[in-house]
Amino acid sequence: MAKNMVVLASSGGSVLDEALKVEACRQHIALVVCDRECGAQKVARRHGVAVVVLPCRTGQEFSDALYAYFQDKPRVDLFLSSYSRLLSGAFLQHYRGRIVNFHPAVLPACPGLDGFGDTLRAGGKFIGATAHFVDEGMDTGRPILQASRPHYPELTDEENRQRVFLQMCRMFVQIVVWFAAGRVDRHGRVAGARYELSEFSPNLD
Repeated sequence: MAKNMVVLASSGGSVLDEALKVEACRQHIALVVCDRECGAQKVARRHGVAVVVLPCRTGQEFSDALYAYFQDKPRVDLFLSSYSRLLSGAFLQHYRGRIVNFHPAVLPACPGLDGFGDTLRAGGKFIGATAHFVDEGMDTGRPILQASRPHYPELTDEENRQRVFLQMCRMFVQIVVWFAAGRVDRHGRVAGARYELSEFSPNLD
């Protein structure tokens, strides 16, 4: 049975665009909610996914608007966030354990708006991405899935960034599948997951 999953977005939606090419994501993602006019809403409409725009200037405003909007709506099984500000208040408390964020760095290193850039500026030898539960902090929630690979200095920054983008696309799809199957617990542990040497840990199915 399809789950009711909602994407929170304030960006161009490039990861969402790739994810919605996969049947599992089209089956479970019912809505995209944006805080502004952005590329993600165009992506959603192109794939036939409903869109709601709740114009807000701050994370607190958006959190409050989300909480009010979903009060009389069917239960949301999972929020998939590519929102660029902190979520907080009653929304975060009510949906704790059902909000997952995708970050372009191997947390806890390099949290914040430019995880990939901060990794390069710090001279990090590994680049990667993290899917994690959202809590009150900035990218401090418990990780569910991470990916890492060596930073290849012979490649351009954009070529290295493209690899992180691909990681995030695959992670997005895998998170949808795992949550749809009820395999992720509140601690971020994945039932039946493998932890063999891989770019991704836990390993992708």
